[in-house]
Amino acid sequence: MSTGEKRNTHSVRKFYTVSAATLATLVSLGFINARAQADDQINNQTNVATNTTQVASQSQDNNSNVVTVTDNANSALSANTTTSSATPVVTATTESKTAVNSSTPVASSADTIDISAYQPNMTVGTFQNYKNMGVQNVVVKLTESTGWTNEYAQSQIKNAQTAGMNVSAYHFVRFTNAIQAQAEANHFASVARQVGLGNDTLMIADVESVSETRYAGIVNNLNVFWNTLSSLGYTNHAVYTGLDYDKQYNVSSTVGKDRTWVAMYYYDYRATPIRINYKRSLGYGAWQYTDRFNGAVDGTIDFGLFKNYSHGITQAANLDNMSISAASNTLNVSGWFADNSNQGKDNRYVILLDQDNGSREVARQQVSAVTRNDVQSAYPSIYGTNNSGFNASFQLTGALAQAIGAGHRIQAIIRYTSSNDGNSDYNDHYFNGVSFVQNNAYLDSFNLTNNGIHVSGWHATNQSISRPYDYVILYDKTTKREIARQQVSATSRADVQNAYQNVYQSGKSGFNVDFAMNDALRSAIANGDAIQVVTRYTDNAAGNGNAVDVWFDAKTFNQDSACVDSFELKNGQIEVTGWHAADQSVADPYQWIILIDNVTGKEVARVKASTVSRPDVAQAYPGITNSGNSGFKVSFKVADHAALQSALIQGHALKVVARYSDDAQNGEGHRVDYWVNNPKRFSSNVSHSNLDSFYRNGTVVRATGWFADDRSVGAKTKYIILYDATTNREITRKVVTNGSFRSDVARVYPSVYGADQSGFDVSFDASQNQVLANALKNGHMLQIITRYSDAQNGEGNYVQYWFGARTL
Repeated sequence: MSTGEKRNTHSVRKFYTVSAATLATLVSLGFINARAQADDQINNQTNVATNTTQVASQSQDNNSNVVTVTDNANSALSANTTTSSATPVVTATTESKTAVNSSTPVASSADTIDISAYQPNMTVGTFQNYKNMGVQNVVVKLTESTGWTNEYAQSQIKNAQTAGMNVSAYHFVRFTNAIQAQAEANHFASVARQVGLGNDTLMIADVESVSETRYAGIVNNLNVFWNTLSSLGYTNHAVYTGLDYDKQYNVSSTVGKDRTWVAMYYYDYRATPIRINYKRSLGYGAWQYTDRFNGAVDGTIDFGLFKNYSHGITQAANLDNMSISAASNTLNVSGWFADNSNQGKDNRYVILLDQDNGSREVARQQVSAVTRNDVQSAYPSIYGTNNSGFNASFQLTGALAQAIGAGHRIQAIIRYTSSNDGNSDYNDHYFNGVSFVQNNAYLDSFNLTNNGIHVSGWHATNQSISRPYDYVILYDKTTKREIARQQVSATSRADVQNAYQNVYQSGKSGFNVDFAMNDALRSAIANGDAIQVVTRYTDNAAGNGNAVDVWFDAKTFNQDSACVDSFELKNGQIEVTGWHAADQSVADPYQWIILIDNVTGKEVARVKASTVSRPDVAQAYPGITNSGNSGFKVSFKVADHAALQSALIQGHALKVVARYSDDAQNGEGHRVDYWVNNPKRFSSNVSHSNLDSFYRNGTVVRATGWFADDRSVGAKTKYIILYDATTNREITRKVVTNGSFRSDVARVYPSVYGADQSGFDVSFDASQNQVLANALKNGHMLQIITRYSDAQNGEGNYVQYWFGARTL
């Protein structure tokens, strides 16, 4: 047998102390040769790789490929195994003369094997191979102490029984007092029930020489263990132990030597193995002589313990279905149970227990027998297999609903009883508990609207059985604060019921909720916080209490996109059209367009925009909240914006910024901006001009001509300056309030701003200007300068053209 499995270690070899007198006795009885030693006299380095003594051949099982294992003890000294005096080998051999390398199963001296979690892959075919070798009995380890269970036990038991082998169970003892002994017996019996072992199962206490069991009084505690098992219906007992341990502590006295399974291994130092010619029991019921039978498992010779227990299969059961029906809101249970002990018990009940609440009964239902020809065909020797089926349907109410809602395991019992109320003279079969903790949900939509947030989806969970209040909650994941919550009425979702037929009320799991804009939601959206949807079932009308939640992935509503369709200068105005789609426009509803001087990086003008419908944008960006109403069209009157005039007259390029703000007065406050690329320059920085005439008529100097430049769009004034090129001093200047109409210039330069108003015709009277009079008297060179300026006095920022100097 194997110990320490709960620590997930490898199998540990057992070593039992054998005194010199005991060794002499064994030699005299023919158990071992005088040159062999007891197992306990070999140190922990004596393990031989078990896989070297196997001969494997493929044998086809109904469900899988299995390995046929033969008992080839004689092959222990083959080329595959290296031995020396330091590594003795098992000397037990078969009595058959079959060649050891044959792949055909051979008769074995062992008729019983024991297995645990170290043999997880024991198929029906594997057990059949052992049976073909003469093995009739299988002992399965179920439990150890109070906290370990063999997770493979159920399949091991079922497969062994299907192969026609007798199955018994053992528990590895760790108790040191009566309370612990009772607890371990309860654990052993509980697992035995779960895996379908009947009351007549041979229940074995594995009492080995470990630190917990080496104490006087172990017999008293072992008797408590037996009494507890008997009170739970398991009255067929046996002990497994070591020879010298039993001599010291007498644990066999609790059941009798004929019901004691003794372990005694032996090894031989010689090169030739010794045959077992004498199978003497020393009064024990069975002898485990090797842990390497067939290179894989423990081998035992039965002297009556297992033979007397060899009653064949007397019980079988299966839970075919235990599930919730969404269509009827019921818990449906079906399966079958056949047992020879059911004779005379014609009433049947299906009982449900809350396994996680002290196995408290939560529902029961009397059921009628259901014909099961399939079971009769599989188990013809068991009583009542032909009508062993059962079906039950439980309404999801009361204690059953509470247990499922709490996520507890529900355990089904099928009971055969002779009493009408089902409470006496009964035989029960316990099935494994089932948890109904499915919690499924999906968010169909989670969208920002002009009025708030819209959420739809579904939430189907069995735990809603005891939680009738359905809430949808908005949560700000960034600030970790709830935004809003709404109690919802479930909506029909046939699609969900079709997909989740075994989930309570999945057909009424839908929700469709609109959250109106409030301060918390507006703030979360404006700040770009991550927002989560939580769907909740709770037992509290306020939405708190005992709840089961699903938290969906958080979403940030910060999509922002914009485009300028046109950016033109017309009639002293800059016109901008385009669109700006932004989720945060819900919180910042006022749209502004801002012009930036791309050279200085400073703002030069802003105007509030009116919203324009843009179905084309909605089609291209359906996920952005305001995309359908994201358009804008604005005009900037250049003369109204001094900074804009200055930028234009300097020939600087301009950039557009599209803004949404919560400030309707000036576009400040909280805002979201989109800076459109590709700044635009509205001038070529090239002047076009001509001085048509420049002459003197008496005391009057007259100049005519034209000056066209795109940059003039930024001018507040147009000046003609008379300049003394001889002294390099300005003589005088005149403002031109209205440029002369020059259609000829406009025809030649149609794309230059103001070309049609680019003309000038000015006169300067020397009789009114002494500086001019002196310049004319002294024959100075005079020059005309034409200037556009953003200042009333002609200074500030300006663009000008110098015509050639002349003497008049």
